Amino acid sequence: MNKTIVYFLILFLQFHFVILATEPFRFAFFTDLHINTLNQVPSEDLVLAVNEVNENQDIEFVLVGGDITQNGDSNSLKEAKKILQTLKRPFYIVPGNHDFRWNIKNGTTDFNQIFGDNKFSFTHKKFQFTGFTTVPLNKMGNASIQQVDVNWMNMQLKKFGKRNPSFIVTHYPLQTGDVDNWKIMTDIFQKYNVVAVLNGHYHRNVCLNYDGIPGIVNRSTLRAKNSVGGYSIYTVNDSIHVFEKRIGEPEELWLSLAFRKAK
Repeated sequence: MNKTIVYFLILFLQFHFVILATEPFRFAFFTDLHINTLNQVPSEDLVLAVNEVNENQDIEFVLVGGDITQNGDSNSLKEAKKILQTLKRPFYIVPGNHDFRWNIKNGTTDFNQIFGDNKFSFTHKKFQFTGFTTVPLNKMGNASIQQVDVNWMNMQLKKFGKRNPSFIVTHYPLQTGDVDNWKIMTDIFQKYNVVAVLNGHYHRNVCLNYDGIPGIVNRSTLRAKNSVGGYSIYTVNDSIHVFEKRIGEPEELWLSLAFRKAK
């Protein structure tokens, strides 16, 4: 066979392999649901978001980024779980600062009992998704990352491998003013192929930089002062594309990011 043809065939196969290596997929991101048994509006907003996702065959799973309830009470957590369980897709969840009870010693007891855990880890089409808890130290203070979560995250990333791409989920943005000891976690992330950290807490769409790692903060499911609520939809292919999806309206692209290169 002609050497030139062989050369271009090799180039084609290499390029084709790269395309196949990142099989496109989509997922939804819900956060800051603030379910409250004394106020049915947040529940109505979540039901509408769940119904839309159920009708969208492209969405393969849902990540839920904290502040599931307004007051962290057991009844509101149970109501949130009841609504989320109507999803026709798997969902993976972490708590936020509103999900902690300040009048009891172990703040995540109700959350852990109702949802089974306060962290998650799974793989999907060669990507790892890992969620951990950022813990508020007191009602008005910043969050902190507990050593048990540092050890667990390091173990999960190490098990998955240094070059394989990972998304991280936690409620608070990992920066000064939000999490006091955030750098202890980003130092670990630097050793692995963490492509982005996904957050809530701000109730709006913001792209941040966590020591060189993209931080994507997402809108709340709440309608707030608008007529409808919404959520985020992520498309992962040759890069990361984030859409805001208001209930009953077309998706609106607000962010596209190239993958961070693994060291």
